[in-house]
Amino acid sequence: NVLVYYFNGNSVFYNRSAAVIENVNYNLFTTSKNVSEYFAVLSKAGAPLNDVLTFYEDIRKNMTIIFPSNRSISLFEGLIKKYNPKGNQVFDFEIVSIAMAAGIMEIATFNIKDFQAITEVSLLSI
Repeated sequence: NVLVYYFNGNSVFYNRSAAVIENVNYNLFTTSKNVSEYFAVLSKAGAPLNDVLTFYEDIRKNMTIIFPSNRSISLFEGLIKKYNPKGNQVFDFEIVSIAMAAGIMEIATFNIKDFQAITEVSLLSI
């Protein structure tokens, strides 16, 4: 959601997203899952494809995209067993497992409630 709000300069969350994305003190990572969600949300919202693709190229230049691995699948299975998430919440656990496998233990999100129970990571206050 940070990427989507940053894409939409009219969003009430734009400035808070920009504060994260434009902060030179952060090494920025996103997961392949976040990238697919970015495309899904913006296509559903009717955003012009050319604008979405141009912004995506900026994401690729300025963030490291991390992918699922055997380690992340193992972590994902452990998180599923521990927390028993329901429905779409499973996707958040997949994101966390990919991040954890890459050694990333801090997550930036506006959906705090979706991640706050996961004690394995901390949440960046935005």
